[in-house]
Amino acid sequence: MNGTDYNYTDPLNISAAVIIIVLVIIGILSNISIIYIFIRSPSERTSFNIICVFRAISNIIILSWAFLATFLPITLVGTSPFTEFYETIVIAISNTLYSGIQNTGVYIALNRFCAMYLPLYYSKLFGFKVTFLITTLMFTYRLVKITFESFHFIGLECWMTFTAVELTWYPSMDDKCNEDSNSSSEINTSAIFLLVMTSLNIATFSKIYFFYKATDLDLKERKKKQKKNQALFLQTIIQDTITLVDMIFTFRLSLLSNQRIWTFFCGTVIWGCVHSFDGVIMVLFNERLTFLKKTFFGSSPNNSIVLPVSKPAVSVAPSGFPSRVD
Repeated sequence: MNGTDYNYTDPLNISAAVIIIVLVIIGILSNISIIYIFIRSPSERTSFNIICVFRAISNIIILSWAFLATFLPITLVGTSPFTEFYETIVIAISNTLYSGIQNTGVYIALNRFCAMYLPLYYSKLFGFKVTFLITTLMFTYRLVKITFESFHFIGLECWMTFTAVELTWYPSMDDKCNEDSNSSSEINTSAIFLLVMTSLNIATFSKIYFFYKATDLDLKERKKKQKKNQALFLQTIIQDTITLVDMIFTFRLSLLSNQRIWTFFCGTVIWGCVHSFDGVIMVLFNERLTFLKKTFFGSSPNNSIVLPVSKPAVSVAPSGFPSRVD
């Protein structure tokens, strides 16, 4: 069957289009909410929330540009109305933004670790301006890196394109395009990132638990602050878990079958869920946007980790071409 037969007349293609639209709507609305509340509410402009804003902007770009403006038309039309060069640029930039989001997970873990174990140095290492600068540099580095890599691969006519048949994107499989790729190294790098994040988060949570257990705060106040910090910890763990699930489907489970519905699920749905659910999670754990506020935060107006000192609490909060995870 020719690829042009796989279009809006095909049940799977039309179902895929609906799923893409739903993921995009949920993701864009939730991520825009994070940006909106950050701009409108001065109390939300914390070092943790500025990282969330960077994540939200990246999620919106990926969902709107790659999924809505590129993948959706190809899915419905059956053939690509775009050039291979354009599709490659879209997918490459989306991949590198994804890796930037992954890197922020490690940075958030370091942020909270420093807040609990090195509170005297926190304002110097993880203040708002410092966090903004470092996060900007992380994403700038990623974009510059992928720009140079793209020049190299595009010069070899090594493309990344989305297909309406498998309903996912693929890199060129020519030998000249695979000479610099090292998927095992990419998987190992991502595994190291997740291991570092998990270790830092466990250490931070342990400090939170034993600090409040030993403190002289009254029981009600202690429980309220402990729930607040547990919620921040839980948010990070959920976001990291989603990234891990995406890695498993991308590098392992996707190899189990070549069926169209499976390639679509592993390559497109899971990837879209990462950026859509990331926004939803940030909304659910944002004090000013969520019905969970009373459960986790009481009436406190600030999304902050409580430092183990007498000072006021301070807010705390990888992609090689052509792979999505670096």
